[in-house]
This record gives sequence, C-alpha cells and structure tokens, in this order.
Amino acid sequence: MKDKLSVRSCFLRRACKTGLTIVSAASLLMVLPRGNAHAEPPVQMASAGHLSALSIEDLMQIEVYSAAKQVETVFTTSAAIYVITAEDIRNSGVTSLADALRLAPGVQVARIDGNKWSVGIRGFAGRFATKLMVIQDGRTLYNSLFSGVYWNVQEPMLEDIEQIEIIRGPAATLWGVNAVNGVINITTKHAKDTTGGIVTASVGSEERASTAARYGAKIGDNGYFRIYGKYFYRDAQFPVDQSDAGDSFWNEWRGGFRGDWDINVNNKATLQGDAYTSRVANYWYNGQNILGRWQRTLSDTSNMSVQLFFDQTTIQNRISSDDREARNTGDIELQHVFTLGSRNHLIWGTGYRLMSDQLNENPVMGQPTYSPPRSTDQLFTAFVQDKITLLPDTLYFIVGSRVEHNETTGWEVQPTGRLLLTPSEQHTLWGAVSRAVRTPSRAEKSISTDMWQDSAGNWPHLNGNPNLPAENMIAYEGGYRYQPLTDLSFDLALFYNDYSSLVGVKADTPSDGGVQLSITPTATAISKGGELAINWRPLTWTDFVLAYSYLDMTVNSTSSYELDRVVMYADTAPSNQVSLKSVLTLPEHVKCTLWFRYVSGIHGSTPVYDVSDYGTLDARIAWKPVPDLELSVVGQNLFEPNHYEFGQDVFGNLPAQVRRSVYGKVTWAF
Repeated sequence: MKDKLSVRSCFLRRACKTGLTIVSAASLLMVLPRGNAHAEPPVQMASAGHLSALSIEDLMQIEVYSAAKQVETVFTTSAAIYVITAEDIRNSGVTSLADALRLAPGVQVARIDGNKWSVGIRGFAGRFATKLMVIQDGRTLYNSLFSGVYWNVQEPMLEDIEQIEIIRGPAATLWGVNAVNGVINITTKHAKDTTGGIVTASVGSEERASTAARYGAKIGDNGYFRIYGKYFYRDAQFPVDQSDAGDSFWNEWRGGFRGDWDINVNNKATLQGDAYTSRVANYWYNGQNILGRWQRTLSDTSNMSVQLFFDQTTIQNRISSDDREARNTGDIELQHVFTLGSRNHLIWGTGYRLMSDQLNENPVMGQPTYSPPRSTDQLFTAFVQDKITLLPDTLYFIVGSRVEHNETTGWEVQPTGRLLLTPSEQHTLWGAVSRAVRTPSRAEKSISTDMWQDSAGNWPHLNGNPNLPAENMIAYEGGYRYQPLTDLSFDLALFYNDYSSLVGVKADTPSDGGVQLSITPTATAISKGGELAINWRPLTWTDFVLAYSYLDMTVNSTSSYELDRVVMYADTAPSNQVSLKSVLTLPEHVKCTLWFRYVSGIHGSTPVYDVSDYGTLDARIAWKPVPDLELSVVGQNLFEPNHYEFGQDVFGNLPAQVRRSVYGKVTWAF
C-alpha cells in the first residue's frame, strides 16, 4: 500500500495546486462584474434558504449553546467554536453526518471504507475517537465499549438538522468526562419549524439509492409534531486489492418523531425518539431511543430544565449468535441558570447515568471476549460555572468545575478558568486554562482477544486491565475574532495541550513463549497548533469560506511494542488541512457550490499507517424550477478515480480507497 501511495504523491501535489487555482479562478470570475445580467441578481435569489440571506455579521450573531450550556452568540463565546448551519450542509452536498463535519476547521475526518470513518478534533483521531464527546439534542452518542462513536449508525435526516456546534478544545466542565479534545453538538429543528411535508430521493454511483420523507403539523393550540422515515443503500468503496472483497455495502432504515409544546408562558416540553436497523457486511445494527425535556422559566433572570433519555443498542453477527453486543443507557440531568446580583451569571446542574451491557459470552473465532460478559456502571455528576462581569459589556471571567464519580477511577475533578474581552463590536479576545479527563472504556478494562501478526511473526494476545487510571489533559487556549466589515470576519484559535497517563499497549514475553499484551498507561504527549476561519461575502449572491488547520503532536511512549495504541492514534491526524468553499447564487434560481479540500500526508511509526497527501474537489449545482422543488447534481472527489484517506486502524481493519462519485437528487416540499 505504501508503494501505491508514494507513486501518487507527486501527482496529488500537482493536482492540489491545480485544483486550488481552478477554484480560485472560477470563483473570482464569478465575483467580477460582467454586465447587468450578473451584476445584481434578483432579490428573491439572495433570500432563497433561511441562512443564505444573512450577512456575515448576522452569522456571527447566531445563537449557540454548547460552550456555556446557555444561549450566547458565536462572536462573544470564550471557546473555539464553529457552527455548521443547515444551509452549509445542503450547499455542500454531503450525504452523511461524518462527512458534514469536514466543513469545520480543526476537525480531522477521514473515510476508512464504505461504512467507517475516523473523526477527531486536534489529534488522536480514529474510528472510535476516544477523546471526543458527540451529542444530539442533549443525548450523548458516546459508546462506552470502545470510548467512541459508531458513525455508521449516526445518520439523522440531514434536512432536520438546525445546526452543528463544534467546540475545539476541552469542554469537560459542562459536558463531563471524555469531552477532552472537543464536543460535537447536533441540534435538530424545533417541530414548529418543520410543518408541512418534504420528500427527497437520490440515485448515484456510490449513493446507489436514498429516500427520505418527513411530515409536520400543529397539535391543538400550543403544540407541534413531526415524523420522518429514511432509507439508503450505499456501495462499497475501493479496497486495497481493487475488488469489493475487503469492503461491504451498507443499507439502513430509520424513522422517528419529535413533538414540542408551549404549555404556557413559563413552561415548555419536548418529546422525541428514533429507531433504526442497519446492515453492514455480516452485522446488524439495531437501536432505539427516546428523550424528554421540560423547561421552566422561574423569573426574568432564572430558568431551569430537566431532561431524561433512554438509549438501547444491539449489534448482532448474522452468522454467529455468540457474537453480540447489547447496551442500555439511561440518563437524567437537572440544570439551573440564574443571575446573582448584577455581576454573576451562574449555571449549575447535577445528573445520574446508568449503563448496562451484555457482550460476547463464548469464544468466537476472530472475535474478542469480555470478563465479566455482563456489566452495570453508574455515573454521578455535578457542575457549576459562574460568568463574572469585571467590566460591564467588556471584560468577563468565567470559572467553574465539574465533579464526577465513576466506578473505575472514582472521583474526577475537571475545572476551567476563562477570560473574555470584547473591547468593541468588531473585536473579541479570549483565553482559557482547563483540565479534562478520559475514563477507561469497557473494552480497556475487560477485553481478551488475539491481535494481528506483528513484524516478528508473533500473534500476540491482548488482555484488559480493570485497574486503569484516567487519562489527563491540561489545555492552554486563546483566540481572537475580528470583523472589520459587515461581510468579512476572521476567527483565529491557538492551543497547547499537555497529556499524561495515556493508555497504550505493553508487550511481555511469558516463560512459555509467545507474546502477551497488556493495556496500561504508556505515554505522555504534547500537541499544539491553531485554526483559522475566514468568511467573506463580497456581494449578496456570493459566499466564500476559507479554513486552515495546523497540528503538531509529539508522543513519548515507554512501550517498545510496535503497535502501541497511543502511537497509532497519534499517527492518524494530518498536520495541515485546507478547505475553500464558494457558494454562488445565480440568476434563474440556480445555486452552485465548489468545495476544495487539501489534507497533508501522514507518516506513521510503521508503514501501515502511511497516507499520502491528497486534494479533492466537490461540486454541486442546484436548480429550483418552482419554489417548492429543487433538482441537484453533486460530484464528489472529482480530481481522481480513487484515493486513500486513512491507513490501517487500531483494530487491524484495512483501508479502502474513496471513490469518485456522482449522484442526482430531487427535493420536494409541500
């Protein structure tokens, strides 16, 4: 695989430069005045789409929730936050939630094969990114078996997403353990905003078939609801042996509902749920969840909320009934926001989570077992944070901490201190020091499995460690936002992260020969870098977004084992990423998107992790012949027939090459 990647490297560098030139030139030609026909498109074209008509100034005032667990604006947030809007998702032409995350700076997204992704923020990316918290409408998508997210079952109806808020950096004070490198918070639309119906259908070379439908209506005088259903069938990608043997197709059925009620002036309620069944190769993924939330306004300066959710997941091997994972999660959280005097704005909360699972009980060839096969864990949490006004409308100090108790490492404390300076409406500066921890996963504590063959010809056996400590990270961050013009903004964030007690793999040679592996703290690490996002709208019908990310990571491991997991994860994040997206709203109800991406190469500790740099271009053109009907064509990865985005992962899965693809889509609203 390395030889193939090396051969492609020179070509890809030229392609990247050529592609960037093409995108820039094409965008510039579109912007330059070329006569009355294009100098000022009709007003209705600029207003097509909810957020496309907003100025950059308005976009910077979009309300976000993730950084403070209460409403504030993007521009005045004391964290590195980026918002992917519903319009961003639609214009990009992406078909999966994981691919939509590529729109944000500082997020490393790589497709492993036709149904697996590596997703990370500021390093340590992987199929199961262990230091990343993912949330949808308040419900955590985190899976405690591998400390990560099964991205192949996180496929909501994209048309229902209101926005995706991405925090780069620790957010453990408010969101808890495992929110170490960042938080991805997916918010779906209020049921009031989805009345009426919508139907979508698409066909293509890789997106073989996809359809979705949603209908919403009013209930009584103060309630709204919606229901939706979705199906897709996606083809395998292009495996290393240039056949479909190493990859698999993927299909999924999904449905759900949401209801929102304004009970009275002071009380609101939400009830929502989803169910899905997904087939990938020889595995069935099944799940269902339900969530309820009650919000009460106590006064003009005080409000509280209570949220409960239950999530059930089952993964079953179609061939062997003994290869099975079943998991139940129940969670309740209380939160209270209030103002104390004229200077203190406080938020506090407490919560309880109960997690139970049933895993492989009998040895299955090639599959791990766990001891004990059944487990129940509890998590108790409490947090408080105060935003203190030092100078009115200018200088703020944010301080807080979260205390949690889990059954593996006991008590964990995760504090933060932040400064926020807003000297004028055009400038925001912020800085922060935070501590975050990641607690051991179920697999790290109890797994027993044979690993793949190492370079010495050994087939080592891996055993879990029930006495693992938590991984620690101290983060130093700072940022600057500047809006010199109404339609131009800059957002810069810098960081320095210091990790300790990182869990890796250590090799031992027992007296009877062979190699035994144990999971134990093996490493420390330092990561540093920054992200820059520039938004520019020179005319009412043109949008440009440039994002650049830089990451430098150094890992010091005490393990001599060549496949130490800490080193493997450190080798999965590229040092440089560039994204340039232009959206042009043209006459005759036509919208065109060009999206260029460049990702630098990865040179791992062993050749199996190597990936050459690559550049790619996605293009979308959409036409609305009538207001409620949209026809679109999307081309993805257009520079070459196929390319690698990821090397061998920590579980030994071989990567596939991501193929060039094209699909057509029809969207009808009624």
